[in-house]
Amino acid sequence: MISSPISDVAEAQLKSKLPHRLSIIREFALNTTAHALPGIARSESSHNRIFWSLSFISFTGIMMYFVVKAILAYFDYPTSMDTSFISEWPQEFPAFSFCNISPLRFDLFREPFENYSIMRNMTTGNGSIWDSVTFLDLTKFLIESLNRNETLDKYSYSLSSMMYKCSFNDIPCSVNDFIPFTSFVYGLCYTFNAALQNNTDRAIVYANQDGGDGKLSIGLYIHSHQYVPSLMEGFGAVGLLHDNTQLPSIESAGVELASGKRHKLGYRKKTTHLLSSPYTACTDKIPQNMQAMLEYYNNTNYGYSEMLCYQLCGQ
Repeated sequence: MISSPISDVAEAQLKSKLPHRLSIIREFALNTTAHALPGIARSESSHNRIFWSLSFISFTGIMMYFVVKAILAYFDYPTSMDTSFISEWPQEFPAFSFCNISPLRFDLFREPFENYSIMRNMTTGNGSIWDSVTFLDLTKFLIESLNRNETLDKYSYSLSSMMYKCSFNDIPCSVNDFIPFTSFVYGLCYTFNAALQNNTDRAIVYANQDGGDGKLSIGLYIHSHQYVPSLMEGFGAVGLLHDNTQLPSIESAGVELASGKRHKLGYRKKTTHLLSSPYTACTDKIPQNMQAMLEYYNNTNYGYSEMLCYQLCGQ
């Protein structure tokens, strides 16, 4: 085989550059601060070179593992939660809201509805309409009343007619200690110890007031004989314990209380502080539609509610 003079020259140049490149790599390895590389460059025996090579590969692999783990953790956006238990005493007594489970009182509702049914040719006026009346018929009457700007509270149960006993820490309370509000499911409802706006005459009560331990006792007369036929299937009330500045979502979170029985409700306060933007999408700013709804609740000092926000978005 005859070699070409050009290929011989190229091979000679490559061989002459190889020691120069190796010397550059060795010089870098001797002066670098990277772990194990100087040991590899200074090694005079193969055993030392193998030891430092394995050390370099091992620690480089460990470093890459933690680097990749840190990058993945960053993009996972982990949540950090600090939990602490704080003993507050004296503590504000929570608000308690309740409603009669029936939104309409029959003796107040009967005559207007019968007049409505006569005008709509639903009955002859002898009262037989109550044998065939449906929930849809009642709903149409209520909607028509609202369209005439009439209030439906006049068909509900007044607090004075239901509450026959009330005491807080064994001190008597009255209907004046309750704030009325209207539920779209239960009609007229009432709240004890709600925070009010600019009202010094009725301050929030504390659990240790009058030397007690925070006990509200209420006795209610349900008027089960005044329930509208075909509207309700049972008898009782619905109650909800909530914060003093929290709007009572009694339709979704209320507890049904059976009539003729004694019920005991306990409470535990939990406060959650969430970071604002950009860490979370949380906000405590009240939009205009929520503010308009809060102003409907008789001068109460209710604030932002996540559940209320979901309800407004659904509408």
